[in-house]
Amino acid sequence: MKYRTLLFLLTFPFLSLSAQTSDHIFQKLEGYWQGAFIKGNAAQSISLRFFETKGTYYALQMMQEWYPQFGEFEVPVTIDSLGKINMSTGYGPVEMVLDSNNLEIIGHIPGTDPTVNIHIKKTPPPPATTYEVTEISVPNGEVNLYGHLHSPKYGEKKTAIILVGGRSCYAGDTRYDLYAKVLREYGISVLVFNKRGTGKSTGDCDAATVGDLASDVIACQRFLRQHPNGYKTIGVLGSSAGGWVMTKALEKTDFDFMISVVGPSTSVRDQQIQSGEYGGRFYKLSDATIQQIKTYTDLMFDAPANEEGFAQFQALLEQAEQEGWKELLDGTDIPHTAAGIDSLWVRRHGFDPGPSLANYQHPMLVIYGEIDWIVPYKENIARLEELFAGDRRKLLRTVIAHNAEHGTEVEEGYIQLSNRKSYWHFYRISAQVNIEIVNFLRENKWIP
Repeated sequence: MKYRTLLFLLTFPFLSLSAQTSDHIFQKLEGYWQGAFIKGNAAQSISLRFFETKGTYYALQMMQEWYPQFGEFEVPVTIDSLGKINMSTGYGPVEMVLDSNNLEIIGHIPGTDPTVNIHIKKTPPPPATTYEVTEISVPNGEVNLYGHLHSPKYGEKKTAIILVGGRSCYAGDTRYDLYAKVLREYGISVLVFNKRGTGKSTGDCDAATVGDLASDVIACQRFLRQHPNGYKTIGVLGSSAGGWVMTKALEKTDFDFMISVVGPSTSVRDQQIQSGEYGGRFYKLSDATIQQIKTYTDLMFDAPANEEGFAQFQALLEQAEQEGWKELLDGTDIPHTAAGIDSLWVRRHGFDPGPSLANYQHPMLVIYGEIDWIVPYKENIARLEELFAGDRRKLLRTVIAHNAEHGTEVEEGYIQLSNRKSYWHFYRISAQVNIEIVNFLRENKWIP
């Protein structure tokens, strides 16, 4: 009798679990969860929403420490016959088990050493939002820009900011833009639009000049000035090459403030030369190879758009393959025909922001990454300090984000502190980015 009782106790948990269908488990999963990845003595928060669409389970994962560059992933979820929950995460696939009584989940990422664990707990649905997201259409001559305006529902709507993206022709999801998600929580309206020729915006991104893109920003400013919310302050936030675009717009308009995140203050030509030199050192290339990169950079600006010029490009590109520096080039740095030389990105966007910045009379925040080889901080801060000379120096705030790369990301690794203390630093966007932006807006009384 004792043996049979023991056998029952040993087998019952397995039989109970295997009897649960995926649907039964997902009924417990569906909804909102919060928790963290855990490694050693460190944790990184994660929020999830489990949901079902057309018979498939999904999880929307939100990692706010990866905002505003990225950090939201919508991934499929599977539940096997033993009740094990599997899905992908920003750190790789995770295996999890549900405690259906206490509504908690534990799991780990296989193959990590030391193990990266995950622990999440079910929460109530979030409260009603304090903001609204409105679809917008902004005309600019023959071009129509599509996007969204994120604005607070309550209080005085006095400040708005226009987001200006970087170099690529990628169409972001303006409804769910992560900069907007961060800033709208502070009572600021955020206009996010698809660059011309991307998403639902009309026009041709591949043929656009820096002047074209600047005129689109001005059109967005005009839209906000005419908006029923009656904005009193309109600023702009440019990322990377978006810093050139918003500064180009200063030739025909003015902004109440500007925020530049890894945006160059040097000319396009100088930035390209600096990027080649720093990139060569970052990848530990020889001096001879770095000189090849310099020669290629000069070609992008100076080579004639004929067969002779095209042949010079082809010869150097062969060397780039052999020497391993072709990865430093953007696709729009490579001509595919002789005529295409004049359409290279650097020629369509050749610009020096110096004159505009030297005359700018409003506050400006500029954030650089300490180990960014694409827009190196030393040359750019030195230029800014020259341009904001004398009494205007008080208008400028520069920040060097510790150990951050061009995306302002900081890689993972152990951090050694004093007294033999250390901790695991999870991969994340530099905490300084959002902190400095919010402090800048608050200190100038543009947000509550």
